[in-house]
Amino acid sequence: MRKRYWGMIAFGVVLLVLAGWIDWRGAKTRLQADVAEPATPTSIEQIVLRACSSSQGSNLGPLVPEQGTPAPVSPLGEKETATPIPGNSWSARAGFSISTSTDPLHWAQMLGSSWYLDWSVQGETEANGPEHWQMVRVHEDCITPSPEAIRASASSYPGQVWIIGNEPDVIWQDNTTAPSYAIFYHELYQLIKISDPTARLAVGGIAQATPLRLQYLDQVLATYQELYGELLPADWWTVHGYVLREEKGSWGVEIPPGMDVVQGELYEVSDHGRLDLFESQLVAFRQWMKDNGYQYTPLALTEFGILMPTSYGFPYESIAEYLEQTFAWLYETEDASTGDPGDSYHLVQKWAWFSVTDPNYPSSNLGDLSTGNLTLVGERFRNVVSQEGH
Repeated sequence: MRKRYWGMIAFGVVLLVLAGWIDWRGAKTRLQADVAEPATPTSIEQIVLRACSSSQGSNLGPLVPEQGTPAPVSPLGEKETATPIPGNSWSARAGFSISTSTDPLHWAQMLGSSWYLDWSVQGETEANGPEHWQMVRVHEDCITPSPEAIRASASSYPGQVWIIGNEPDVIWQDNTTAPSYAIFYHELYQLIKISDPTARLAVGGIAQATPLRLQYLDQVLATYQELYGELLPADWWTVHGYVLREEKGSWGVEIPPGMDVVQGELYEVSDHGRLDLFESQLVAFRQWMKDNGYQYTPLALTEFGILMPTSYGFPYESIAEYLEQTFAWLYETEDASTGDPGDSYHLVQKWAWFSVTDPNYPSSNLGDLSTGNLTLVGERFRNVVSQEGH
């Protein structure tokens, strides 16, 4: 009887200890869940992929120093009208961007270019027209367009290239910290690939491949690896090819969001059109790609050109020459140690000039919307791609 009594007491103690341990484990699990939830989202709609309101989006910042009177539109080229180039002769490498609503097919025919981007997701594609690269805009806590619109486009029009974000490193553009960008990329990659397994996903381009902005991308990769246990998957990398000042409170591209520094490359206005800086940045980016396991991934230069007005020492003829020089370098430059082995080791597989026409930065305009004709710069684009081939 006494043994039985003490046995019951011992059994009760064991139960109490076990119950306390279970409760402690439960509390610990709940605490871990509370901490982990913001960094490892489990609900696409509720935690990550929330559509931005109409008032949210990018703001146009002081990329160039205050210029007073806007620059005039680039003059028309030597020809009053250009004969449309047939689609089978369009360049597969050289593309263009559209920042003001216009007909992409017309400009593809005028320029001889097979692809373009306009920083948007389109719900339909045009038969026999230039290839459109889709773009989802990301911000610190929302995306544009909605997840439903993305899902509908991806499932209805398979095989497209989808760029995730536009200059997330620039506070004037998508303004997204590196950890947030890594999460957005992961969730959008899953959403789009589930909707269309043949879709090709591209990392959104940083403004320029400087050490500061490569450090931003280092943080993106590190966050992705930490959260998801794998290397960030990418069918394409993209980058922009500008030369702009990196200084807090100054003109240029400022400091990437979330980075506690006050300056990076202190470029001057006169550096903006330097070919050596343009080239060295792309060489550095390809080296960074190789160092991080992406040598076999194609690279698209999705924005470059001259943003400065002519009054700042950039006459239209020099801008046209800059286009010629950069295009020639892009067509010709190969490097067996860092280039894409699937493309004869070329450093860059595709590139898009900014822009057909832009009201804020018209110096590099390729076309005149009022007449449909090419500008001096646009004529140079057409001439170069027709000589270099496809």
